[in-house]
Amino acid sequence: TPQPAAEAVLGRKGDTDANPMSINEVIMSASGACKLIDSLHSYCFSSRQSKSQVCCLREQVEKKNGELKLLRQRIRRSDSQVRKLKEKLDELKRISFPYLNSLLSQDCETPQLNPVMEPLSWMLGTWLSDPPGDGTFPTMKPFQYLEEVHISHVGQPMLNFSFNAFHPDTRKPMHRECGFIRLKPDTNKVAFISAQNTGLVEVEEGEVNGQELSIASHSIARISFAKKPHVEQITRKFRLNSDGKLEQTVSMATTTQPMTQHLHITYKKVTP
Repeated sequence: TPQPAAEAVLGRKGDTDANPMSINEVIMSASGACKLIDSLHSYCFSSRQSKSQVCCLREQVEKKNGELKLLRQRIRRSDSQVRKLKEKLDELKRISFPYLNSLLSQDCETPQLNPVMEPLSWMLGTWLSDPPGDGTFPTMKPFQYLEEVHISHVGQPMLNFSFNAFHPDTRKPMHRECGFIRLKPDTNKVAFISAQNTGLVEVEEGEVNGQELSIASHSIARISFAKKPHVEQITRKFRLNSDGKLEQTVSMATTTQPMTQHLHITYKKVTP
């Protein structure tokens, strides 16, 4: 009498495994076992099958069961290796950043936006240039650039930002800056603190009105070997347009040129 179909596929008691079988080899083996089950099913409803055919089918099923068992063992060994690698990585993280890991909980929740920063909440998110930005200035050739912007918070009464520009064709890094945006409590007065890879550090101040922020340089410092002509003044305007896109316009004055628009770019939000 042939084995029941389920027993033929699963093998003897104790051979079952709760691990999901998703690799190609298992699928192929399982497919072969299913074909054998179909053959056994046909036998059950046919009285013309010979004992030799039944024995042959039984041997093939047992062979497939053996192959499945070996594959399960290989998967268990692979899972074990993955677990060991993860444990080593976690150990390396603890060794490399022992103090930081003690401060950051693995299941910490995203902090709530500080109420002071609510008037600037429309700036939060990750933004990508769409289309590329345009740059111009009397002492430069017109150019285009891509830019990725991250504006976030950690629950403090400030926003954190980074602006990373790239060449539109080569994707090579271009201008970069990062810093903080602060808002004077109970007012619309804003301070924009920025450090740039050109060697410029500046504080810009201004006001936020609705979904528009206008700021101008309050103080500028630079490294001693900064490239000339030196920037003497900067103004910026951020606004959220009717399409939900963020726009930025930057103007500047240098030691040789009066205040002139330098950059204009529009961003689309890709993450909150």
